[in-house]
Amino acid sequence: MLYNYYKNDKTTHITHMKKLIPCLMCVVFLLVAISINPVYAYIPETIEFSYNGKIFNYNLQENIKQSSVFDINYEINKYKRFSTKEERVTLLKHMVNIGIEKSIALDYIFPNLNKKINQIEKNISVVAKDADLKINSNKQNVFNIIPEVVGINLNKNKLINDIYNNYINNKEMKFDIPFTKTQPTITKESFAKFTNLRGDFSTDISSSSKDRKHNIKNALISLNKTTILPNETFSFNKTVGKRTAENGYRNAKIIVNNEFVEGVGGGVCQVSSTLYNSALLAGLEILEANKHSKQVQYVNYGFDAMVNFGSSDLKFKNNTNEKIIIITNFTSNKIRIRIYGENLKNTSYKLTNEIFNIHQPSEEILFDENQAYLDKITYEDEFFYLKKGNVGMDIKSYREKYENNILVNKEILRHDKYTVQNTIKVFGTKKRTEELCV
Repeated sequence: MLYNYYKNDKTTHITHMKKLIPCLMCVVFLLVAISINPVYAYIPETIEFSYNGKIFNYNLQENIKQSSVFDINYEINKYKRFSTKEERVTLLKHMVNIGIEKSIALDYIFPNLNKKINQIEKNISVVAKDADLKINSNKQNVFNIIPEVVGINLNKNKLINDIYNNYINNKEMKFDIPFTKTQPTITKESFAKFTNLRGDFSTDISSSSKDRKHNIKNALISLNKTTILPNETFSFNKTVGKRTAENGYRNAKIIVNNEFVEGVGGGVCQVSSTLYNSALLAGLEILEANKHSKQVQYVNYGFDAMVNFGSSDLKFKNNTNEKIIIITNFTSNKIRIRIYGENLKNTSYKLTNEIFNIHQPSEEILFDENQAYLDKITYEDEFFYLKKGNVGMDIKSYREKYENNILVNKEILRHDKYTVQNTIKVFGTKKRTEELCV
């Protein structure tokens, strides 16, 4: 019986021991963990970053489990990585003293800190952009200025130094994000300097033929958005190019030797004359402007500008401190040319002319004795105008300059002289025979 009791008692002890072994192992592991990191799960350290009203938080507790093993040449067991703050500060200083970069050392003490800083950088960073200028000639407000964007860049070096210094000196771990600004090269003020309306002039084309309107539109397209830099000379012929069929121009009325005849590019002189008037109102320096051999009706006398590639041009100089931009518009009834540039402020210009020595044409009568005009007239009671007369006159054109609505200068532009040209009327010479009634 004693043997059986002893046997049963031994069995009972063994059973109890087997039940205790898992519990004992848990206690051992817990003690080991505590000995390595005695306050591993109880480090409440946080870092707060603020920028422009936004708050970014780093919590050590949330990042400890994601901490990586660093391959760093130092006595890793000498200091406890996630122990008391005093030991962590000592470890951080030691790492920096042996030559480890502060950003790496801080990332060891605060796992994923660099990752957090990179996330903040993406959140606050702004790429610098220059201002941009969009031009729409068909709108009343021609220019749409898109403002520049100032670049924002996180100053990582300063932030790392601030974190390090505050931590080792036991200061508050709250930081205003340090940043630098990158200024764009081109600002909206740059565009504002040369987008002021200086000259605006329109002429009527409602009675023009289809081909003449085509030529006018073609020339306007070549002129549109032309930029003239300060002190640069503008040439109409150079900008618009040759008026040829190869360049898209058609036959229309042109003036040759005081007469209207068909010619390639007819109508382009109305464009140059419109531009001439706009340039005058813009206060630009005129270098060349030529009159037609007879007066034209689409601008005031003395303010036309005849152009002929290779011989006659319209030239003016940008005598301002900013670039000049030419904007053209075309409709079926009128053309408009505006010139933009430096603000005229209180300066304005007015165009006037003076007409004198007026001589009215007389009428000459010719008879078609040689029957050279049978295609036009036959009988003696028929006639046609071989040449329509022009009034002879002298014209002086002026540009008046006003400051605060007070005339300060009157500049004579041209003195044009037109010789009187008589009207020539040609009659037929054949007599009509009476028809007898039967």
